[in-house]
Amino acid sequence: MKLSLVLIIFTYNYMYAQVTSKTVSIEPTMSFQNYEHFKRLTLDSPDSHIEYLDGFDFEWGYTYKLKVKQTKLNSTLSDGTQYEYTYEKTISKTPAPDSATFTMILDPHRYYYQVDSSELEADKTIHRINDSTYLYFDKVEIEVPNHFRESFELIYEGKKTELGHFKFVGARRIRLINLGR
Repeated sequence: MKLSLVLIIFTYNYMYAQVTSKTVSIEPTMSFQNYEHFKRLTLDSPDSHIEYLDGFDFEWGYTYKLKVKQTKLNSTLSDGTQYEYTYEKTISKTPAPDSATFTMILDPHRYYYQVDSSELEADKTIHRINDSTYLYFDKVEIEVPNHFRESFELIYEGKKTELGHFKFVGARRIRLINLGR
């Protein structure tokens, strides 16, 4: 029994090196990321490589200061990951100014490759909630004003990818204010 415990501790210490407590910032938006075989939305931190934090309840339109535990891995993972992060607590949560706007890629396809008919639903990143509201990557609702509906429909149907300009509306909702560069 003692030998098993020693082996577990040795294995853990071999796999994981330095563990430090760190304060990080999280931006009020998520970042569109081209990952290995698919696309996704991740946390946006200017001072760390955090992409996701289990237990952290992100709300669009708020800048956060978080206390996290940063564990440096002894070897870099295949996707380039060098650290593992564990959420400890929220130090501050500050709403973005009412005038704040941001841009984000609107890409209707999750995968880089042509999917077969059995994967069509999984490939969709945009789902219609009603005639003016859509769910993007299952993370944020997008309100689409009348004058953008025809253009947005082309994105929704998977016919084009476009840069969108947005305003914050709520914790899980943003409003489209312009399309294009």
